[in-house]
Amino acid sequence: MMKIGVTGIYASGKGTVCSMFQELGARVIDTDILAREIVEPGSPVLDELVREFGRSILGPDGALDRRGFANIVFKDAARVERLNAITHPAILRRTLDIASADPDAVHVINTPLLYESGFDRSMDKNIVVIADRGQVVERGKVRDGITEREIIERLNNQISLNEKVKRADYVIDNSHSMDNTRRQVIEIWKILTQGPSRE
Repeated sequence: MMKIGVTGIYASGKGTVCSMFQELGARVIDTDILAREIVEPGSPVLDELVREFGRSILGPDGALDRRGFANIVFKDAARVERLNAITHPAILRRTLDIASADPDAVHVINTPLLYESGFDRSMDKNIVVIADRGQVVERGKVRDGITEREIIERLNNQISLNEKVKRADYVIDNSHSMDNTRRQVIEIWKILTQGPSRE
């Protein structure tokens, strides 16, 4: 079983890169999806978040008001730390359970907080996707319908891109064409599945 962590700053194109790996045969595990699953109404994690942050984080339907909660939490580093301490262990457990159920697969783990969460230590290799900061702001505004201020707050609560690049086994530059990104993905896939070229 091989577990490959894929990260980058917000809206750098992690999902695009993971989809390309999936086309090559990888199984993708998206921790953003798992993060939503573990806070479904009635879940132990959501109950713990309510105890920590109060019932105001819930919408009228009893579900987590994700955008409102993000606007509360990401303004305060101490709150971010408390949130992560509650959610990250549960997400990692779910990730490893999914991977262990299919031990013959190459699992690509799409996770925005690979290093912040310590998930990198559970991976066999780690990939950082990079893109121009101006590009990620525009992508985020279009994709998620949020403001530049909200995006900057999220970026400020992540390890810097330079630090992530230093810690990565591989770096994929998603600043240019999709063909360019795909070439990089294919090259890394060949190394992961076949070993380095001897040419």
